[in-house]
Amino acid sequence: MSVVIAIVTVVVIVAIGAVDFHHTAKHPFDVRTGLLNAFATFTGPVVLVAFLFGASLLGADYTSRSLTTLLTWEPRRARVLFSRAATSAVATFCGSMAAMGLLALALLPAALAHATGHGTPYASVAALATRSALLAAAASVIGVSCAAIGRSTAAALIGALVYLVVIERGAIAVIPDVGRWLLLNDSVSWVAASANASNGPGGEGPGHTIATAGLLLLVGVVAIHALATLILRRRDIV
Repeated sequence: MSVVIAIVTVVVIVAIGAVDFHHTAKHPFDVRTGLLNAFATFTGPVVLVAFLFGASLLGADYTSRSLTTLLTWEPRRARVLFSRAATSAVATFCGSMAAMGLLALALLPAALAHATGHGTPYASVAALATRSALLAAAASVIGVSCAAIGRSTAAALIGALVYLVVIERGAIAVIPDVGRWLLLNDSVSWVAASANASNGPGGEGPGHTIATAGLLLLVGVVAIHALATLILRRRDIV
């Protein structure tokens, strides 16, 4: 699966570069905001792929029954789940950083040939790429945790969909102000705060500052992983 993801990612990034080069021939590439907006937009698919990778990593263990064998040799289930989550997080962080680097290279021809404006914010670009990769790592850990709870990749996907559509949308519909405390909006705040000039002063996003959003995301990831660990420790694995 990792090879397939890598191939698809490269193909998509090359296509993005080609389309952007054609588009900027009539609409020049703004070096002050182009990379930031591209990275912020690209983060969504990267996070989705990271979640799928994490969910399939543990989901495959259930499907192949290799988890049973693994627990025979290492009965400490909390350690097994943590190792899966940590492996997924490291892999997706490195993969996401690589994908962001490839995206920057793909956009380079448009920036060189059709650029407008001056002063590329290199520090902001690097910071945004790092935050995007960290968010992808967090999504992969959530994917592992959801697969542990649901015992399969499909169950993890269904659980994530139910959370986003029913819980998040439903909660916001009933109490709009609660949205800023939920995972989706905090994720947007975490990656979009410096990528959109319409945000408030001090690096504020649609819900919280970058630091606050990151802290809330960390709490959410730890809570979901702790719940998955508790369920896994009490469940019979056959």
